[in-house]
Amino acid sequence: MKYCKSCLATDLRPNASFNDAGVCIACQYHSDEVPNNSSNEKIRLLRQWIEELKKRNGRKSYNKHYDCIVGVSGGKDSTRQAHWVRDRLGMNPLLVCGAYPPKQMTEIGGDNLANLIDMGFDIEVVCPAPRTAAHLSLESFRKFGNVCKSTEMALFAVVPKIAIEKKIPFIFWGENPALQVGDSATLGENEFDGSNLRNLNTLVEGGKSWMSSVSNSAHLKFYEYPDFYLMKKFGINIVYLGPAWDDWSNDENSVYASLQGLQVRPYDTDSTGDISGASMLDEEFTNINMMLKYYKFGFGRATDTVNERIRSGIMNRSEAIEIVERYDGVCDDYIIKKYCDYVEISVSTFWEISNKYVNKDLFSVKRGSRPEKKFKVGEDFD
Repeated sequence: MKYCKSCLATDLRPNASFNDAGVCIACQYHSDEVPNNSSNEKIRLLRQWIEELKKRNGRKSYNKHYDCIVGVSGGKDSTRQAHWVRDRLGMNPLLVCGAYPPKQMTEIGGDNLANLIDMGFDIEVVCPAPRTAAHLSLESFRKFGNVCKSTEMALFAVVPKIAIEKKIPFIFWGENPALQVGDSATLGENEFDGSNLRNLNTLVEGGKSWMSSVSNSAHLKFYEYPDFYLMKKFGINIVYLGPAWDDWSNDENSVYASLQGLQVRPYDTDSTGDISGASMLDEEFTNINMMLKYYKFGFGRATDTVNERIRSGIMNRSEAIEIVERYDGVCDDYIIKKYCDYVEISVSTFWEISNKYVNKDLFSVKRGSRPEKKFKVGEDFD
C-alpha cells in the first residue's frame, strides 16, 4: 500500500490514479487550480456547459414545470445543492430522494427531508420494498463485504429513472468523485460532466445479476441504473456542481446546511468515526460500511475527511495522521447489533462474513476480536 505524497489517499482505493510524483488525482486537480479562477468564473463555465448540453439535446420535449432534478437525502450536501440550484442558477428543481426503508432510516433523516419541504421545495420520495431491501443488503454483504451496495445502487439509479419518466433534462449532483476522492473511472469530458457516474465502483462491481436470486424483477426496478443509450435517447444530462464552488467541502457544507435548519448527529465520534458529526445522517448502517472499507482497503471515512482539509490548507499531514489513527474504522457494537437484527443474523455470523473480506496483508485477523492493523498511517507498507 502506497500513500499519496500530498495527502493520505492510498493506491488501494478502487480506480485510484497516482502520477509519477506519487500524487493522487484529487490533489493534482487541487494544485492545478488557477488561484485567480474565482467562483464567479467557475459559475460562468458551469452555465456555459449547461447551455452546450442544451444544444446537444436539440428540440426534445421536456417537462413544462421542472427543468432539473437535484438528488437529495436531506443531508448537508443535498441541502446546499437544492438551495444553490434554485437561488444561484435560477432553476426550478424537483428534489428526488431514493429513501431508505423505514426500519433503516433515522429520525434525523426524516426530519431533514421535512426541513427541505418546509423550505418550499417539491420532493418525490421513492422507497424500495422493505423486506427486499433487507434481503439484498445481506446478500451484498455475503457476496461483496458491503452492507450498503444495493442501497447505494438504488440511491443512484432512482434519480435518472425519475428524470426519464418525467422528461426532466438535467440532474445535478454535488461532488465529482474523480476530483473529490480520486475515482478516475468517473472522469468525464470536463470537471462538470457527470455522464460517467455510471462507472462508479459501487455501481459496477459485481454487476447486477446477483440480485435476481433474491427478488423478482418488479422489486428490482429501482436498483438498475439506466443504460447510456437510454439516457442519451431522452436527453438526460448529469452535471456536478461541486467544481463551481471554491468552498465545496464536507465542513463548509455542514456549516451552511446547519444554518438552514439541518439537524446533525449528536457529537458521537467515538461511536461512528464521523469527525464532522454531519455525514450520512439519514441512516446508521453506512457506519458499518466505512469500517468494512477500512478493513478492505486500509482507509475509511476519517481519511476522506482529512484529505479535504489537507488540500484546503487547514490541516497538515501530521495532524491528519493523528486523526486517522484514532478514528478510521470506528463503528460501535450497538450499530453492528442493530444491523444484525435488521437482516436477521447473529453478531458472530456478522464477523465471520466480515473477516472473509479483511485484507490480510494489512490486518491480523483473530477469532473473537476485531482485526488489528499492521501498518502505520501515512507510511508506505509492503
